Amino acid sequence: MRCTKDTVLLLALCASFASFAGCAGDTNGSEDTAAAMSAARSDRTAGALDACALVQKAEVDAAFAPRVFGNGEKGATDMAGTDRLAAVSTCTFTSTGPSARELMTVNILVRRAPSDAMGVSLATAKEGAVKLNATPVDVSGLGDSAYWINLGSSALPNIQLNVFKGQRVWFIFSATTWRLETDTALSGLTKVAEASLGRF
Repeated sequence: MRCTKDTVLLLALCASFASFAGCAGDTNGSEDTAAAMSAARSDRTAGALDACALVQKAEVDAAFAPRVFGNGEKGATDMAGTDRLAAVSTCTFTSTGPSARELMTVNILVRRAPSDAMGVSLATAKEGAVKLNATPVDVSGLGDSAYWINLGSSALPNIQLNVFKGQRVWFIFSATTWRLETDTALSGLTKVAEASLGRF
């Protein structure tokens, strides 16, 4: 769907901790997760969409070591999708720390359009990023196309890695913490993205 409003909404969702209010419960390392991962692999164009089934806590821990994260929490804003509306699923991992400034949040958002025509194109997504005063920087080697942006500030960066797979699927991987270095964020997010894309 070439719709800037939709693009801005998705980008804004990833820009704020509050927009990723999750539900309690362990969504990783369980039989439920294994079943969800199997479902995610077997049906990529319809049915349930579960971002928490696409990445494991241990992978996030390894990507951003020595930080240790809690279990992934599903987003309260998830949408199942229909033949007219895209399915959207989010998963949030938050690290422990002695103070709020030590915490890091890693988010995964995946949007799957019901048809190629309703997918968000790379160009449209980049236009939405520019409207939010961000500067898209192309990334090679992930999905069919990818770019990163910073929607935060120099003190509190929100580094997002946007990855597109086919014409229907858009992943947004983001990391936020105080004084986060771009290279550190992109290195970790790339590892998380590779793990997630491998299961989708």
